[in-house]
Amino acid sequence: MTAPFAVTFTGRSGDPAARGPFDWRHNHMDLETWKALFGKSQDDPAVKAALLAAGVKKIPKLDDDDTDVRFELKGQGLELVMTDEAYLKQLDDQDVGEGPLIVSGVLAKCDKSHGHDLYTGKLPNGISASTSRDAVRKVLGKPTSKDDDARVDIWAKKQIETVVRYTRDAAGISTFALMLPGAE
Repeated sequence: MTAPFAVTFTGRSGDPAARGPFDWRHNHMDLETWKALFGKSQDDPAVKAALLAAGVKKIPKLDDDDTDVRFELKGQGLELVMTDEAYLKQLDDQDVGEGPLIVSGVLAKCDKSHGHDLYTGKLPNGISASTSRDAVRKVLGKPTSKDDDARVDIWAKKQIETVVRYTRDAAGISTFALMLPGAE
């Protein structure tokens, strides 16, 4: 099967040498695969193909009071975030709900508190689910913002926000998210 779009998918190992056409029956899409689709519309052929490969038959509708939709990518341990175009791009000539949804974030569930569907792919910068808060901060540097009570650190770099929520004891990662600025 040849992928009909320019996004390269990574096999389960995360090894760049194993990159090639994505076969959803044997592989999982990783954070970097979805990050490559950030800013693209739900109507973009690459987004449509990636969603289909992930088993998503229909994107949830935007509720009246919401600016984004979030939905699980079953069997991937991931949650995809798609934000309304007017909200994300702060468009004055378009109301929320009029335009398409834009791929704006992906969240990896890394801790067993999220059930059995956990993310097993590669996290950026050599970080793993068992990386402690102190070790994550050594790798990513001082967080742009943090909430010690909620056990969350946020880094805003290179047009991408990295949001890490830690386990209760801060000895590992509960969720690891990549988001476009302005996405919630």
